[in-house]
Amino acid sequence: MNQSEPNVTTTRRGIRSERLAMEIGSHISEGTIGLGPLVDRKRRQYGIPDEAFFSQCAVFNRVLVAQIPEEEGDTYEGSVILKTEIAKKRDLVEAPRGVIVSAGLQALDELRSNGIDIGHTVGFTRLAPFRRPFATIGGERLTLIVLVAGDIVDSEDLGQALKSRRARVVAKPNEEGVMIHQFVDENGKVWSPIEAAVPEDS
Repeated sequence: MNQSEPNVTTTRRGIRSERLAMEIGSHISEGTIGLGPLVDRKRRQYGIPDEAFFSQCAVFNRVLVAQIPEEEGDTYEGSVILKTEIAKKRDLVEAPRGVIVSAGLQALDELRSNGIDIGHTVGFTRLAPFRRPFATIGGERLTLIVLVAGDIVDSEDLGQALKSRRARVVAKPNEEGVMIHQFVDENGKVWSPIEAAVPEDS
């Protein structure tokens, strides 16, 4: 086997990946898209095209999530071994992690009252089965994960806000005198939690 063959294969993979990244990059607007600084930062950080935010709008208690890999970077964690394009795709398809790009009004009430919003990086149940195509770019069909609010299990952004004290949890009695826990943001706004609707068959 010729010594140069692995390099050619890697270069071909790299060219294909670079080409796709450039194609997707041309679908990410400069400046703001009007959904706040967090969304603008995340869409550039993870290469989420504008179509993900505007081609569909979630309704009712549905949440649309752009899936992102659990491990970021081109190498396996703790090593210098490069991931192949196939390994990256497999990791992405299996990763229970993503950025919220749209949420129905019922879902927004549930999410925001629990400190989560559009643009948050969240974890969700691994067996979320539904994917919704939203664009074909560079010959690649891009999809969003379709969840209900109750499928979301954590928020990395909320965790960072709590750690940095930009948000905190307080306990307050309700009208019946029962203590309930609420998030309070850095501006003193209180989020009264609404329980996320979880389907009966889950």
